Amino acid sequence: MKGVFQKVCLALFGLVIALLLFESFAWVAPRSWLPARLRELGDAMERNRRSDSFFIPDSELLFKMPPNTDFVVRHPDYTIRIKTNLNLSDIGFRGGTLGGRAWGVAVGDSFTFGMGVEQEEAWVARLAKSLGHEVINFGIPAQGPAQYTRVLNRYALPMRPRVVFYGFYFNDLDSATRFRRMKRQLIPIGRYVRHYSYVFNLVRESKTSPQVQPALAKADNVEMSLDPEGLRRTLERQNRSFDERWDLTVREVDDAIKASKDAGVIFVLLYLPSRWEIYWDSLKKQSNLPDSLDIDRLRRTVVSYCGKQKVVCLDLTQPLKKEASRGKPLYFPIDGHWNREGNRVVAEAIREFLVGQGIAQSDYAGGRVGVVWKPR
Repeated sequence: MKGVFQKVCLALFGLVIALLLFESFAWVAPRSWLPARLRELGDAMERNRRSDSFFIPDSELLFKMPPNTDFVVRHPDYTIRIKTNLNLSDIGFRGGTLGGRAWGVAVGDSFTFGMGVEQEEAWVARLAKSLGHEVINFGIPAQGPAQYTRVLNRYALPMRPRVVFYGFYFNDLDSATRFRRMKRQLIPIGRYVRHYSYVFNLVRESKTSPQVQPALAKADNVEMSLDPEGLRRTLERQNRSFDERWDLTVREVDDAIKASKDAGVIFVLLYLPSRWEIYWDSLKKQSNLPDSLDIDRLRRTVVSYCGKQKVVCLDLTQPLKKEASRGKPLYFPIDGHWNREGNRVVAEAIREFLVGQGIAQSDYAGGRVGVVWKPR
């Protein structure tokens, strides 16, 4: 028995040495010596490392944008400058555009941040301009409700705004679940090996289905990249353990509402739909997606929650669908975020909603919009 154990240990030791030699060769060998697959894998890991360099660690938020960020992002769909204009001691945000006191603050992910467009073209800045009062952009790409609420409490509410805009996106159930999982992880080993281990990434690829390169498809005469099978898996994951993940997510929204109420601030929840929701009928038909895929479940749940909690809520699905039905491209075809037109439509819909709710008022004769500003 002892001999068998020694042989197993020796075999494992040999395997470890072989894997270490393989990793070393992949890192130190001239690029021309590497097989094409390893070169592609190395390029992918480098892109992931660069993407993460956009953020810095934070004990409460997990990650955040560093102050004084200023660089250019080049994407097949756009070239934009990412610059933080609100640079606090430990974090940077896109911030405001008009200057002066913050009438409103907006928290959310990349759709609030305005990924793909320059700062003045994002809906937050467009809304501020149409109202004539500053709205501060606190959006951070890749974050979720747990981080929105913490950003709100830590940075946005201390500015004593009149209104909070809380952007809720289609993938926020995934974001909330990921936040909890990463909070429990003391050392980010998984991220490290994804960024630096050829062996890990090769093994992971062998266990997953072959990746289908998204192709450009047309929905309502608008081009967008589409992987039907990937979309199906996304929607199935979206509805898997839905109630449990919704309960986890909505606790963060509840906390944000309470904090806003305690501060005497109007809380406005914005449902920010994905392009899949806007163009669903056309995509479903051309891709033969099954009827069992309920793309509308999250939106219905959010709207129902707003009604039960008596929360001021704007579902932006219909305004975007209305413009999409006219053949207007509202999302970038590959990237999937709102383009300039999408941001314009969103800002206009929010402005009209604020007027209708009495949160903002419009001088229709003069074509001007003002805000209800009650001293606090």
